Amino acid sequence: MDKTELLDIVRMVADYQFGYNVGLKLFPNETVIEVSRRTGRPRYILLNGKLLATLRSNDGMLALTLEGGERLAEIIEWPRFRVVVHESYIDKVLKMKIVKVNWVKEVDELLYPNEEVLICTSDKKVIGVGKTQVSGQTIISSRRGTAVKVRDVKKQIE
Repeated sequence: MDKTELLDIVRMVADYQFGYNVGLKLFPNETVIEVSRRTGRPRYILLNGKLLATLRSNDGMLALTLEGGERLAEIIEWPRFRVVVHESYIDKVLKMKIVKVNWVKEVDELLYPNEEVLICTSDKKVIGVGKTQVSGQTIISSRRGTAVKVRDVKKQIE
């Protein structure tokens, strides 16, 4: 496969996962796609030498890095694909790399389990990215349990 075919595949996955026309904005033409040596399929998506996302082999979906999450936050409207954490629990989220349902202040109600999410502060700053464990509706209605498993977090919060 050539560079444009690989980029088209990654953009189609992003459109499917995050909504129409997100792929083109998230991954501009300068995007570099590294291919898996074993399978020959797209694996790592980089822009200006920074890893934006990995194409997971088990389900074919994108796993965003913090850089990719920050780019996505600029593209999609608030509160889509976001989980807002109460200010008092931000340090726990950064240390423990999980978000409990009772730590959530605001959430996108349209979220499904195992969906990529941006973990944010009240002032709309992305502090991490992860994967939901339950739906947005369940996060709202539950009192206990894990809402999000966090994959990547900011080292320092400004």
